[in-house]
Amino acid sequence: MTLPSRSNGIKVCHVCSSHRSDDSRVFHKECRSLAQEGYEVHLIATDKNVNSYDSSNVRIHPLPAQRSRFQRLSRRWKVADIAARLSADLYHVHEPELLGPVLDRVGNRPVIYDAHESYADVLGQRRWIPRPFRPLATALWKKIEPRLVRKCRAVITVTEPLAEPYLRMHECVEIIRNFPDLSGGEFTVVPAHERRQSCVFAGSLVEDRNLKNMVLAIGLLRKRNIILELWLAGEWESPAYQEAIQNLAAKEGVANQVRYSGILSHKEAVMLESQASIGMVTLLPIRNSLNSLPIKAFECMALGLPIVYSDFPLLQTYIGKHSVGLAVDPHDTVQIADALEYLLENTHIAQEMGQMGRRAVEEKYNWSCEGARLLDLYREILGPRSLTA
Repeated sequence: MTLPSRSNGIKVCHVCSSHRSDDSRVFHKECRSLAQEGYEVHLIATDKNVNSYDSSNVRIHPLPAQRSRFQRLSRRWKVADIAARLSADLYHVHEPELLGPVLDRVGNRPVIYDAHESYADVLGQRRWIPRPFRPLATALWKKIEPRLVRKCRAVITVTEPLAEPYLRMHECVEIIRNFPDLSGGEFTVVPAHERRQSCVFAGSLVEDRNLKNMVLAIGLLRKRNIILELWLAGEWESPAYQEAIQNLAAKEGVANQVRYSGILSHKEAVMLESQASIGMVTLLPIRNSLNSLPIKAFECMALGLPIVYSDFPLLQTYIGKHSVGLAVDPHDTVQIADALEYLLENTHIAQEMGQMGRRAVEEKYNWSCEGARLLDLYREILGPRSLTA
């Protein structure tokens, strides 16, 4: 039976400010899964459009791109007011600064807090906060967050370590991992002989993604007479950081090997990744990354790419046993370069790793089970419903 869109009369609203409307987790997984199940789904998120529109049976309410962090914080009450005017039966909040305003504006309607990461850890690492004030910002959030969380109907997070503090705050905490959704046909495996000799990272281009050591590794390979392109896509942390990476590439003599494709849609980013030969997930070991499962690792696995990834214990627990790539010390540029060289020179092993990664995603690390948990949580909160054909 094909479920009709918006058939059950239950309206839900996902609320964002900085997330884009085509965000991999928020839109492509959560919102679309709910819409396919028959919920009337609304999403407030950053979008280039001005007027509301429908996409995959999800109603998008566009916000203009934020020009600064101050703008993101200053418009949180406006975003909450937009959400409240929709009079949804349930609100699903994806950013910590929106949690208080949404709870205040929507009254006694149920709210789910989707904690994608540990915001306390993030505050302790943000360069835009002056270093002396970071401990104060972290301590203040740790004091405020439990009070807000207790007002929510449930908390969603993405890994076991990230769930631990919330289990002390709330009785309903659900782990819904950010695995790829294979149902849409986006993750098509390109034959190895059709891929370019390149490694790829598509995501937020910030310092903890370790772009510096990626560039240095490409430079080391060049000195070994191995030419490997580095493909980057996403939003830069700042113009100054982009310039620093470009200057480093020029200094290393690899400026023509580092290709930046701009800010891409989710579909475009996946297509870019599919054309590369190696996925790069060499994040630096800051606390927030140590406790997370980077979606880029699983996306590259879904595309049949071998990956070079940071040797974090949590990540090793999930994928280390599947032989999907090579784990490295992300601080060790030589080790990163050696791993890349090994995969380039041992193409049959690289192909086997890619196949193992694809198989692991097909059998275990995909959105199917995670989406089912999301739907179960919604049913638990909103009660049983009846769909008509």
